[in-house]
This record gives sequence, structure tokens and C-alpha cells, in this order.
Amino acid sequence: MSALTDERICTLSEIAADCFDVDMLDADAPERRVLVAPADIVRALESAYDMGLVAGYQLMRAGAGRC
Repeated sequence: MSALTDERICTLSEIAADCFDVDMLDADAPERRVLVAPADIVRALESAYDMGLVAGYQLMRAGAGRC
């Protein structure tokens, strides 16, 4: 996997651990299901959106510094 893919997986794992109280799921039991509340899903989506805003801002600043 590329470094970018690894970072995305790491970020999503952090969001899952924070919002759903889920650590990396057991590879031996991929069919395992985790019940989550709709509010937890909203919080996870907001976290992912916020992370995207931060990443976009940092990329924009890095690009503006090159000009």
C-alpha cells in the first residue's frame, strides 16, 4: 500500500475508535458487526469532513508558498 493509503486508513481507524468505540476489527471475524447510533454516524462524518478541511487548508498553504 502507498503511504497515502496507509494514512487514510489510519485516519479512518482513529475516527472509528473515537466515534464508535471500535478498534481494528479482528481479521479472523470479518463478518462481525458493530451496532452504532445514528448520532455516532453523524459525528464520524463530521470528523471526516473536518479532517478534509484541515488537509485542504494545509495543501493550499503549501501550494501558495511555492509561488
